[in-house]
Formats: sequence, C-alpha cells, structure tokens
Amino acid sequence: MSTPNPVYLSICIPAYGRIDYVRKTLNSIYSERNLDEVNIDDFEVIISDNDPECSLKVLTDEFPYTNFRYHATNCEGFMNSFFSLSYGLGEFLKLHNNQEIWNPGSLPYLIDIVKKKRHKKPLVFLTSGILRNGDSNEYASFDDFMYHLSYWCTWSNGFCIWREDFEKIDKALEIDLLFPQTSLLLTQNSSSSYIIDDRPLFTTQFVKKRSGYNKFEAFSVRVPSMIESAYKKDLIRESTKKRILNDLLYEFLPLLYFNVKIAKRENFASDGFREKIKIYFPVWAYTVVVTLSFFIPFKILWRKFKIKYILKRDFV
Repeated sequence: MSTPNPVYLSICIPAYGRIDYVRKTLNSIYSERNLDEVNIDDFEVIISDNDPECSLKVLTDEFPYTNFRYHATNCEGFMNSFFSLSYGLGEFLKLHNNQEIWNPGSLPYLIDIVKKKRHKKPLVFLTSGILRNGDSNEYASFDDFMYHLSYWCTWSNGFCIWREDFEKIDKALEIDLLFPQTSLLLTQNSSSSYIIDDRPLFTTQFVKKRSGYNKFEAFSVRVPSMIESAYKKDLIRESTKKRILNDLLYEFLPLLYFNVKIAKRENFASDGFREKIKIYFPVWAYTVVVTLSFFIPFKILWRKFKIKYILKRDFV
C-alpha cells in the first residue's frame, strides 16, 4: 500500500464574523496563480469559528475544496488562536489572521520553505515586511531571535509552529488569554535554529473601528510582564528585554495612541493608561507616547512606500 503524501502546511484561521474579510482572504489563498503553482494536497485551510451563530459556516459552500475544513469552536476571544492550531493536521502550522490577504506567490513560497526545513524544524516567524528589510535571516539563539523580532513576537499572523513541537507543549502551560501565540512562542526556546522571514507575503485588509479590549493595557502591562518573565527564566538577556520595552515605548504605543486618540481609526479602550504605563516604564513615558504620536503619519507613509515599491518588487 502506498504512503499518502504529507500535508505540509496548515493555514489555521481563527475567526468571529467579518465574513467579507474572511472571504477575501480565502479567495487570495485559492487564487488561480497559487493553485497553478502548488499541489492542493500539500496544504489545508482551517476556519475555527467561535461565533455561537456559526456565521462563517456558509463559506463551506463557497469554497468546496477537499482541503478546506470548518470547525465551530466553543471558546472565548483570542483563545480561538490556540484552538485553530489544534485542528491542524499538516506538518507546519501557520496561525493566520482572517484579514490578511496572501500576496501572489506567497503560498508556494511558504510551502517550499516547509519542504526544505521539515527535517531540522527551525522556529520560523513571518513578519511580512514589517521589519522593513525584506530578508530572511537565521539566528543561532532564541535570545538573538527575540532581540531582532522585538515586540512583534506578539503578532499572531507571524506565528508558526511545527505540529510535532506543538504536540510536545506541556498541557499544564499557563496560556495568556490575550496573547496565546506568544505564550506558545516562548516555549520554543530550544529549537535547532531561528528564522525571521520579512518578505512581504501578506497584505492587510484594514478593519474599521476595531475594538473589544483595553489594548493600551495589553501592550503597556501584559506584554512587558511576559517579557519580564522570559528574562527571569533566562530565556532572553537584559539587553533584549530593554530593546523590546524601548520599541514598545517609542514605536508601538505612539502608533496605538495616534490610531485611537488622534485619527480615531480604532476604538480600543484606554482606561488607566496614564498610570499603568508607569508599572514597567519611566514616569515620563506617557508624555513620550503622546508627543511621538504626532509624528506617526510620516512614519506610516514611509512604511507603505517601502513595502509597496521596494520590498514587494524584490519578492515578486
């Protein structure tokens, strides 16, 4: 009896509503160019729907592919990320934000990575041009990997894990309810090597007026707490901890403040931010965040230009 071909890649998509965004994401995966360049049996697509109304189930009729699977999931909030990964049967599990469109050529590119790396199984993180270098870099230590990844270690769309490694994770692991993927990432500190791939594989569909939790507290308290814990466990050095906290203070939090307070593009809660930021940052941190937020439009324009005209040109 012949051995069936392995499923190399599981694209694990946690979702709750937003059907138009999910549909566009699925269309990008099953685009003509992608299906022309890959064997459909090499990958699978999983929707983990934690909407009690199961509103996304209709997509099973719109995408009648043999490698498309829908799961109705009973869990709260971001824990859906963990459940979506648990449904994957492929060798390599990619957690995928439901609004991230796959750029032409990105699916065969990722499957090729899996085929080439499946024996050594390095830790792989996909930053899709966010780091603004457009390269794939390999690191020998988890600390070096975290230093260069910085606070983007929280980005769910970049998280990937080999199913073999996922199944080895201690069932008693305390998983952060806002950042389950980061909890999992911090367990992967003994890999053979560590890769950050910054090629522009995805394009984000902007979701208007996002809300749902206190994002200011999440990134000024919860994330620093996880980084502090990693430092105390000797997973990262003090210089790496300082790098991540500085990047949060000088880059991420000003951007968040601009989006919520100035441009009003998002509706995330900010209760207690002025005081809670002092827990892990200097007393003057709030003033720094507010001041730097006024320079964000110029940084956004430069980032969009670089990804569109420089990084994507090199990838395609």
